[in-house]
Amino acid sequence: MKFQQVPEYIDGLPNISGSEDLSEVMKSALKKNVFTKNNPVQFDKIRSATAIALHMHQPLIPAGGSDLRTADLISNLQYMMENQGIGDNHNAPVFHWCYKRMGEFIPQLMNEGKEPRVMLEYSGTLFHGLRKMGLNDVFDNLQLITREEPYKRAVEWLGCPWGHAVAPSTPVQDYRLQVKAWLHHFAGIFGTEALERVRGFSPSEMALPNHPDTAYEFVKTLVDCGFTWVLVQE
Repeated sequence: MKFQQVPEYIDGLPNISGSEDLSEVMKSALKKNVFTKNNPVQFDKIRSATAIALHMHQPLIPAGGSDLRTADLISNLQYMMENQGIGDNHNAPVFHWCYKRMGEFIPQLMNEGKEPRVMLEYSGTLFHGLRKMGLNDVFDNLQLITREEPYKRAVEWLGCPWGHAVAPSTPVQDYRLQVKAWLHHFAGIFGTEALERVRGFSPSEMALPNHPDTAYEFVKTLVDCGFTWVLVQE
C-alpha cells in the first residue's frame, strides 16, 4: 500500500479522525513479515523467552480557571513540573526522562552488539501533553528507534485507546473511536510505515469486558482496526 502523509495536528488540535483508511494500512500489512526482516535473532531456536512492555500515560487536566468548559487542558506532567514542591511532583523530571530513555538505551545496546527488544505503549493524551509542553526531545528519541535502521527492529509499538478509556465501562461506540483516534495520532507522529508494524493492542488498566455483547464489540473493534493480538493479564 502506498504510504500516505497524515498530519499530526490540524488547527492546533491533535489529528484523531478523518483518515478512515488507516485501518486498511494495518490490514494490508498483515501480508508482510515485518519483524523477522534483517533480524539476526533465530527465533526458531529459542526455547523460552520473556517480553517487556512499557505502559506510558499522563492524563490531561484543566489548567486553572473556574469555568471547566473553557479552561485550557494541559498534561498532568506539566502540572507536576510547575509544582514540584507538592507531594511527589519532584519526580516530574524523572518521568520526562522515562518517556525518552528507550531512545538512549536501544542505540547504546545495539551499538554494543546486543539485540534488545521492547514493546511500547504511549497514550494519545501523553503524546499530546508532551508536544504541548514542547518536549520535542522525547519525540526525537522515539522517532530514532521507531523509524531508523537498525533500531526500529528492536521496538514493537502497541495500540491503545487514545484517552486511556477503560473497555468495560466505556460505551462500545466511544471505545471504537478511542482506538481509531490513537491510530490517527500515531500515524501523524511516526508515519504510516511505522503504523504497519503495529499488531498488538494494550487495553487500559488491562481491563477486559465481562458482558458477552461488550466483549464481542471489543474484539470486533480490534479486528476491524487491524490488530491481531491483545495483551491480557495472566
